[in-house]
Amino acid sequence: MRLGVLTVLAALPGIAADPHIGTIDFYGYGSLDVSQLRASLPYRVGDPVPSQKSRTAAEQAFAKAMARERASISALCCLPDGRTALFAGLPDPEAPPLAFLPRPTGTAKLPGEIVKLYRDIDHETGIAVKSGHAGEDDSHGYSLAEYAPERALQLKLRDYARDHTAALYQVLQECPDDEHRAAAAEALGYADESRQQIAGLVRASLDSNDEVRNNAIRALGVLVSYDPKALPDIPLEPYIALIHSIDWFDRNKTAFLLESFTRSRNPEVLQTLRAQALAPLREMARWQSRGHAFPAIQILGRIAGLDEERILKLAIAGDPAPILEALRQ
Repeated sequence: MRLGVLTVLAALPGIAADPHIGTIDFYGYGSLDVSQLRASLPYRVGDPVPSQKSRTAAEQAFAKAMARERASISALCCLPDGRTALFAGLPDPEAPPLAFLPRPTGTAKLPGEIVKLYRDIDHETGIAVKSGHAGEDDSHGYSLAEYAPERALQLKLRDYARDHTAALYQVLQECPDDEHRAAAAEALGYADESRQQIAGLVRASLDSNDEVRNNAIRALGVLVSYDPKALPDIPLEPYIALIHSIDWFDRNKTAFLLESFTRSRNPEVLQTLRAQALAPLREMARWQSRGHAFPAIQILGRIAGLDEERILKLAIAGDPAPILEALRQ
C-alpha cells in the first residue's frame, strides 16, 4: 500500500475509513481552468470511492477531454474524517526530462520470507489506515507505526536490513522483479545510516517502477527529517524532475523530501525551486486535502520569505493565498 506520507498522519485515532470521496484535487494542468477540469471528471465529492476499473476508464476520458495524451487518477485513504482524497493529474507542460533507470536483468533476489514480510507490513498498514490508527514515529530516522502489529513487523525488517544491507543494494541494482526491488527499497530505509545507504535510496528514486520510487523517496524523507546533515549527500536535481511527474506518489513523496531541503533556507536551494518547481508546488499548495498540501505550502512560504510561525499557521489552515500573493510581488 503506497500511502501518502501525510495521508497517514492525518488519520485520527478512532476515525474509521468512510468509502466516499471527501476532496477532489488536480495537478499538471498548467493554464487550464480548474472548473473545466472538475466538469470533465465523472466524480463528485460525496460519491462512493470509484473502483480501479472505473478510474482507468475515467483517465482515458479525462485525457481526451483535456487534449492530453494521458491522465492519472489516484484515490488515497484517509482524510481526517475518514473519507478518501481523489487526485486527477495530467502530464505537466513544464516538466523537465525525467529518465528512469532501465529494468535490471540480473538474477539477484530477496529471500521469500522477506518478500512475505513486506507484504505482511503492507497488509497491516491497510488495517491501520482503515481503522484510523495510522500514526507513525519517525524520530529514529526510519518509520515505526503506532499500530502495534505493523510496528512489530517493521522491527523485523529493521533487523534484516541491518544484517543484510549489501544484499539490498544488489537486489535494487540487479533484480528484474519489481516487488523484490520495492521490498528492498523499503528495507534499505531501515538500514544503518550511511552515505552508501543514501546513495542507494537516491538511485532507487529513479527506478522504472513507481512503487520502488515511492518507497525510496519516502525513506529519504524520513531520514533527512531526522538527520538534516544527510542533505548534502542528496542531489536536488532528480527531485526537481520528480515534483513534475504525472505519478501522484512521485509528487507527494518528493514534496515531503523537498520540505526538508528548505528548512535551512539555503538561498541557492530556494532560488532553484523558485525557478524550476514553482508551478507544481503552487498546484499542490491549492489542494483541498490539507495534509497533502502542507509541505508545498511550507516550501512556498520559505521561498516567499515568510517567517516560520506565519507559514505554519497558513499551512494548518490550508490557506496558501497570502503566500501565493507574496510570490507574485
